[in-house]
Amino acid sequence: MTTITPPPSASLSSIEKKNKSSGASQPPFNRQKALFLIKIILYVGTGILQPMIIDALRMQSCLGRKSLLLPTLAKTSGMALVGVLSTPSDRMVLRRLLRSDAEFRRSLFFAAFVDLLSGMLLTGGILLTGGAIFVVLYNSCPVWAALLSKCFLGRELTVQQAAGVLVVCLGLICNVFGTSEQLNGSSGSGKASTITVGSVVVLLGCVLHSGFFVLSDLSLRGHASGGGGCRGPSSDGTTSCAAPLITPPLWSSCLGSMEAVAMAIYVLSSIGVRGFQDPHVAPDTCSVSAFAKGYGFMLMTDCVHSAAFFLMLKQIGAVGSALLKGIQSVAVVLLSAAFFCPQEEAQCLTSIKAVSVILVLSGTFLYASGSRNDGTHFGTSKDTKGEKDKNVLPSVEVESLLDN
Repeated sequence: MTTITPPPSASLSSIEKKNKSSGASQPPFNRQKALFLIKIILYVGTGILQPMIIDALRMQSCLGRKSLLLPTLAKTSGMALVGVLSTPSDRMVLRRLLRSDAEFRRSLFFAAFVDLLSGMLLTGGILLTGGAIFVVLYNSCPVWAALLSKCFLGRELTVQQAAGVLVVCLGLICNVFGTSEQLNGSSGSGKASTITVGSVVVLLGCVLHSGFFVLSDLSLRGHASGGGGCRGPSSDGTTSCAAPLITPPLWSSCLGSMEAVAMAIYVLSSIGVRGFQDPHVAPDTCSVSAFAKGYGFMLMTDCVHSAAFFLMLKQIGAVGSALLKGIQSVAVVLLSAAFFCPQEEAQCLTSIKAVSVILVLSGTFLYASGSRNDGTHFGTSKDTKGEKDKNVLPSVEVESLLDN
């Protein structure tokens, strides 16, 4: 056995003085906390701005024909740009995988196809329904992610998670019926059918978007572990997950790059064939400068939101994710009612729609509280020796809660 000789008392006193002086110079609100707060503010703020910007540009006819799906191009471009957060070694691993691993290439292309299709459906849905209805429906993503995880990843739902799923579904039903009743009781019966179709499109996009999380989980975590994915929970209540072959930001950047190229080709060819605006809209309704400013702001917002998402990826758990998503949803519903209600009745806040928001958010929190102890939060998974795995991927449930 090796004995460790303690340092002389003089050394101890000097160390204590040094620690006291360094501790006195460090404020309680240190740099790490400040940076984390900045990331939270950027993530929540841009998450609120995203649907608000789309609604504002849509009402000014600055997004052209709805079928162009221009917000999808901005979102995919934002995903592509988060590749700057990766390291040279990460990019070298990716190049090696793309050259030598056919299974990884197939997984990448299939995930990109599903993500692009879900993004197009979600964009089409928000253009039909408006941001206030969209954010409530979009909060169902964790529900679909849970159900798909149960079917394809074999993950069982806890009692709290199952109850959360039922409460969210009840809230979605209230939202759809509340909006239909609101519009059918006025002169907007034609608008009611549009809102209903848009709601169905949004929910379908949510299912595919949640399926994308499951595909990413299988492609990254499952692929890295030879198909094993996450193992557990073990006897100590923790879950062991394989480290990903590439980091989530680089995975997102790869998908975003392919999707942005596909969307750019689609948008340019569609404009070339059918023009930018609908036939009944005057070509000069939205000036070039107004379009450039609005779309540029939307692109910048999407880039910052994607970057903030990945920068805080391992610093927040399921309950915190649900809290941030709830703040965004409530803010969008209230701001949409304040700014867009005079233009569109569907954006107005009614009592049944308020109940719908409360139910959906309550179900999300209930579901998240059931996910809190599953051992698959950011940075909390452990290996068999009880050591934290810094490269562990977030759980499908938590990522679907946090992503927007």
